[in-house]
Amino acid sequence: MKSKQTPWTHTGKTSEEITTTFGASGSHFKYTVTVPAGTVCRKLDGGSDPWVVGDLSFIEDKNGILYSDADIYGIRIPEEKIIEIKPVQ
Repeated sequence: MKSKQTPWTHTGKTSEEITTTFGASGSHFKYTVTVPAGTVCRKLDGGSDPWVVGDLSFIEDKNGILYSDADIYGIRIPEEKIIEIKPVQ
C-alpha cells in the first residue's frame, strides 16, 4: 500500500540550522535530527503545528528507519523558524 501525501497550503525554508526531535505520536521513542538552514518546509492543511520538513535529502540513508519515519510522521518545525513563506498556487 502506498501512502498519500497530506495537502499543503504554503512553502518556506528554515531560517537557521535546527536540532529537533520527532517520532510517532504517543511513542516514547524519538529521533534527534539536525535540519540544515534553507531546508524546504511545507505548511500542511490543518493541524496545530502544521509546518513539516518537505525535503529529506539531508538524511543520508534513504533506506533506513530514520528516513522512513521522517517521511511517515514528519519533522515538525516551528513557524517562527520559517522564512520565504509563499502560498501554493
